[in-house]
Amino acid sequence: MADSIPEELRSFGVTSKDFDEKKGVLTKTMGTEVDEKEVFFSLFQDLATKAINYQILQLLYWNLALYKDKLGHYSFEFQQKSHQSRLLDLKQNGKTRVKINASGCCSSCMKLHNLVLPLSKALRNLPVPNPDCESTLYSANIWCISIYLAAKESDVEAEKLPAAVESIPELPKLADVVKTDEREPPAESEQKKFKQVEDNTLAWILSVLTLSFGAGMSFFSPIAGGLLVLWSIPFFPPLIIRWPRLLSFVKYSWERWALLGIGFLLALLILLVTQLTERKINTSTKNSTIPSYQVLLIEDHSSSTRSRIQVRIVAPEARTARERARVSMNAAREILASQLSDDPKNPQYEYISVILEASKKTAGLGYALAEAEFAPDGKGRQGVMSDVSENQWKWKVRSSKARVNPDDIKSLQAAKGTLETFLKK
Repeated sequence: MADSIPEELRSFGVTSKDFDEKKGVLTKTMGTEVDEKEVFFSLFQDLATKAINYQILQLLYWNLALYKDKLGHYSFEFQQKSHQSRLLDLKQNGKTRVKINASGCCSSCMKLHNLVLPLSKALRNLPVPNPDCESTLYSANIWCISIYLAAKESDVEAEKLPAAVESIPELPKLADVVKTDEREPPAESEQKKFKQVEDNTLAWILSVLTLSFGAGMSFFSPIAGGLLVLWSIPFFPPLIIRWPRLLSFVKYSWERWALLGIGFLLALLILLVTQLTERKINTSTKNSTIPSYQVLLIEDHSSSTRSRIQVRIVAPEARTARERARVSMNAAREILASQLSDDPKNPQYEYISVILEASKKTAGLGYALAEAEFAPDGKGRQGVMSDVSENQWKWKVRSSKARVNPDDIKSLQAAKGTLETFLKK
């Protein structure tokens, strides 16, 4: 039975035991044998009522929509609930405006592309998912891949906003994770409060010192300094209170400070290795084997389930297939590392595609000399939707060995379509 449970449910920890228990309850309630799909739908609903935040609710309803679409059922209502959850999560994080990204969707959705509107209006009108969307996935029913992104301060709101859709579903209330009926004795309560204040003060002092030390270390080694800065962030009191839920094995404060010390020692080790490496490079007379590059364009190609970025570069000094592949891979690593998010555990982008153009003038016209796709989590371009093993990879690199003259159109035409697989793993 474990094999027959949909992946969309198994990813939330649902087992065959859960299935059997739920089926027994439904059979007893209805007085007749129930279909396994009804059991699956009921398990989805149970998970929704137990969700403790909107991020979980967003992913849950998206998985339910995927499952229903695979069955050929109409899943638009659950797509709406997933996007509602995303908007409410952005609202909880202090966002007030959103921007619609319809890249890769249908012509109807492209009318909404880059539309900026107040978050409250988006919740009230819910233009995405678009009920007029022409895109599909597994069935012939609507599967809209447009998404809401947090708008930047420089983005200008649209003067005319899209009309509200006819039907907007209601979301369940989030589960209350704090439940206690026991009251602590006054003396114990005061002692606990004093201990909390003492721990908070120590946490602030150590975190700020570690952050400052990391900032200073970055002048000598950006990698070591950046690591120490990022390592210090989870130890600030507003974030450290979430540790018991995320890291159940860390029970005592001394264990947290030991982890902070490990990060400190790791940063020092990286600093030492960096200094030794730089000293070795400075005494060498050989030039770098990786040519330099220039970034032409960076575009966000994120979907509702995968954060993606596409970058176009030029590297005139890269003349062989190997050099073109290596400079594209090097750019992918460096640019992805530079796109930092507020949460170090969740990177800004999960996937990057770097296209090495033949020249600045012909960028985007198909005269690519190399393309490097990089997914650090090993799930390829599609992420959680990569069920097939061939779609799961970390690197996918293609390169051309053609000789080109950027100013000669015939030379560029001859190189068009000559990309060959250089690496895939």
